[in-house]
Amino acid sequence: MRKAYELLGLAPGVTPADIKRAFRRLAMHWHPDRNPAPAAAEHFRALRQAHDRLLTACASPDAGTTAETMQEDGHADGPASAHDGPPPPGDDAGPRGADRFMELDLSFEEAFRGGSKQICLHQPAACTHCTGTGETRLAVTRLCEPCRGSGRIRSNKGLQRCTACEGRGYRNTEPCRACEGSGRQTQERWLAVSLPAGLSNGDSLRLAGEGEPHPEYADRPGDLHLRIRLIPHPLYTRSGRDLLMQRPISALRLLIGGTVRIPHPGGCRDLTLDAGSASSRRVILEGEGFPARPGRAAGKLVIDFVPLMMTQADDGLRVHLEALEAELQRRLSHCLPELDAWEAQWLRDVQ
Repeated sequence: MRKAYELLGLAPGVTPADIKRAFRRLAMHWHPDRNPAPAAAEHFRALRQAHDRLLTACASPDAGTTAETMQEDGHADGPASAHDGPPPPGDDAGPRGADRFMELDLSFEEAFRGGSKQICLHQPAACTHCTGTGETRLAVTRLCEPCRGSGRIRSNKGLQRCTACEGRGYRNTEPCRACEGSGRQTQERWLAVSLPAGLSNGDSLRLAGEGEPHPEYADRPGDLHLRIRLIPHPLYTRSGRDLLMQRPISALRLLIGGTVRIPHPGGCRDLTLDAGSASSRRVILEGEGFPARPGRAAGKLVIDFVPLMMTQADDGLRVHLEALEAELQRRLSHCLPELDAWEAQWLRDVQ
């Protein structure tokens, strides 16, 4: 039993919850699916045996005494069987790894069209420099600093074996500098995410099996949850699934009507304007807003046309404008009745 406690870093008297917690913590590092070191599988089996032995001892004091006696007699640590690894996961209601949560920034165009987007996941992996052991071998043996070569460390329980050098007084390894002795490094992994069309701010996508791995069951990772965040657009805004925009336009075009080009996240549109007033105008196009879920109507495209007047004219354009002004004067009462009434009152009756 003493070795079981040492393997899990525990002291006698701990609770079953403490035993399980210690095992999960160590299994995250030593599970052969996560640690490629040659000794990882054997060490994980030893951790599993220690875990099971201590839990059995907690459940039955007599069983604990028997196990401790067997270990002291040298018969407890026989060859590991094929069942010493984690048990089969069972059905979907079994334990899973922790879920991960990330924010995914999308442009209006990406959210509108959907498609595929690459995201980078950062996840722990075995250190490539020390193969997950946390140590690198020294070229020259070195005196152990914690025990100063004695192999023993003084504590409140008296002299105990130095764990840094395992009581030898010297070391032929040192903590790996690349991972600072943890045996773990953060690696990047790129993942292609399938985006449905019409995603909105606050929507969430769940990617099954892309979360944190389970410490015991390698085939039961958690899920990855992506919360959608739309990047503000310089042209478009949204109101629900309606897409809103302002479109500057020549006041003359508003007056005479005709075809104008409209930008759109799904590609430019051609819109035919009716002739009318040269003042601001709103046009609403049904079904041209953001897509909705299957069976529901898409939003609207709301366009506010903002008329612009020219501020100056060159000589060539001035000739055409003079001709237009002359034609307007001939038809003033029809084209500009307010101006015609004003001139009739203040100009034509003046003697």
